[in-house]
Amino acid sequence: MSTRSAVLTLPSPRSPNSALGHGGPRAARPRGAMLKSLKVHVAIYLPVNLLLIGMWAVGGGAFWPVWPILGWGLAVACHAAPILAGVGSRTCGPAGQTMAGLGHAPDGATSADQVGATIEGQRPSIQSVAAPEGTVTILFSDIEASTALNERLGDLRWLELLLTHHAIVRDQVHAHGGYEVKAQGDGFMVAFASARRAVQCARAIQRAIRAHLGEQPAGPIRVRIGLHTGEAIRDEADFYGKNVVLAARITDHARGGEILASSVVKQLTESAGDIRFDNEREIELDGLDGTQTVFRVA
Repeated sequence: MSTRSAVLTLPSPRSPNSALGHGGPRAARPRGAMLKSLKVHVAIYLPVNLLLIGMWAVGGGAFWPVWPILGWGLAVACHAAPILAGVGSRTCGPAGQTMAGLGHAPDGATSADQVGATIEGQRPSIQSVAAPEGTVTILFSDIEASTALNERLGDLRWLELLLTHHAIVRDQVHAHGGYEVKAQGDGFMVAFASARRAVQCARAIQRAIRAHLGEQPAGPIRVRIGLHTGEAIRDEADFYGKNVVLAARITDHARGGEILASSVVKQLTESAGDIRFDNEREIELDGLDGTQTVFRVA
């Protein structure tokens, strides 16, 4: 993502630009909230219209309550239509969630807001997976050149693509025991208690991205991933500190389809021989002194 600083910049723990923030596209309300709102609407609609009918019965004359009953009834019907059609009922991701289909908007999604609502609804509850403590391996990921890709595809097709991307990432994070810290736009921040699992997850994400998004009319989708292990300060559901910044900056130097790992990650995971590293290089990380040695996960 060429404009990563707008999404994953981490200048200070409490900065508005910290890592990844919750948000993303402005989303329509999920199905549960829509259903609750409809119940309130109906609960008001019925007694008010009964009151109007009572007033007519006392006053007599033409049945004038028909007009507010019909007008308001039409509004209730419009409110109920997307719920009956199942908008927001499909999500995609791990732990029993279902995918509406790779690369396609959910049934009934006819606007960017509706697709955006589905993306927002994918995020699993942060209470469902325990956050790791102490020394953690932080994984950052984003889509290379996502701004240009968004321009070529248009907002709706771009959001449909994000449905697939988010499902892939979340499936692999769940399968490898990761803890999703934050997600915004096309970027993820994930924490792992095990450096090995973090590397395995990164490799699985890249394989799945190539399989499902490797051939697109607008060109293949390529994801950049960066990894670093170290002590991090945990504050409720978030992580802060220099090591978090380091992981984010390493990701800035990754190319599309590449996994870059710090020397710490390499030292922790290479002994078994099943994970190989190559392309050692020294990089300067924005905002940090000196250079860092990083390796590509082969």
